[in-house]
Amino acid sequence: MEPSSSDPTLILEVDRATLHQLIVKLLQRKGMFAAEGEIVAERMIEADLLQRFGDGTGTLTEYLDAMDLGDIDPRARIIIVSETAATAVLDGSTGMGHVATTKAVAMAIEKANAVGIGTVFVKNSRPCGDLAGIASLAAKQGLFGLVTTSFPEGGNAPVHNHDVAWSIPSPDQSTPRIHRQQSQNIDASLAILCSVLSTGLSGAGASPRKRKAVRAANTVDYGIIAVSPDKIGTKEAFMTMCQSLSPTASESSLNETTVPLKQADASQLAELATKIKFPVSW
Repeated sequence: MEPSSSDPTLILEVDRATLHQLIVKLLQRKGMFAAEGEIVAERMIEADLLQRFGDGTGTLTEYLDAMDLGDIDPRARIIIVSETAATAVLDGSTGMGHVATTKAVAMAIEKANAVGIGTVFVKNSRPCGDLAGIASLAAKQGLFGLVTTSFPEGGNAPVHNHDVAWSIPSPDQSTPRIHRQQSQNIDASLAILCSVLSTGLSGAGASPRKRKAVRAANTVDYGIIAVSPDKIGTKEAFMTMCQSLSPTASESSLNETTVPLKQADASQLAELATKIKFPVSW
């Protein structure tokens, strides 16, 4: 579709499958494996579907530029530093945070299904986009998911719009409810939890801190928790508590076949598509 206005607030609907393929192809050209490019594409598109445009596909060029500068390793190997039945520490090896946190939450889910709770700490990662999208992966499996993050002090480039997000499973697991919270609004108990996770689970030290001007180049640590209501022995009380929490959004739109994009972001992606001779309809 051809934009009919230069209005920066204009939202275009683009084909999801085409957008997904374009993101993967652009990442592959930087050396990323296709399977990991698929993960990044899904996380970015999910953010756009929730109209979290600051974490969506409009940020792709930032990450591509950071790869060119050597600030992101497109083929980073995620290393298990330590692991117990309920916990793990991963080193993201300066790779895409979308990949590291997606793999971390999968590990946390596996542990929660086995012992009731899984807590995974990711260090030395790059930003992962929308934290709520990561938390919701647990809720889609019928679990409570929580993601916290620590990031460099100072500077003018925020790494995340929100520092904590959690997702609550719905009875039918079809539309998880998500909640995002900024650091200055976190209550005391949650602040303590964030502090414990961000300083390093199971003896892992926090990553070195040096704020860079470009968000995608910053080192970020993540704490991820998944809780299984079926395993903790108090499912009814737990689910009642979860349902009492007020969500800031729901994920009812994640199965849409078109994706809303800001006109400026859509135009930028179209330019990138032209450079690699990939046809797009917008």
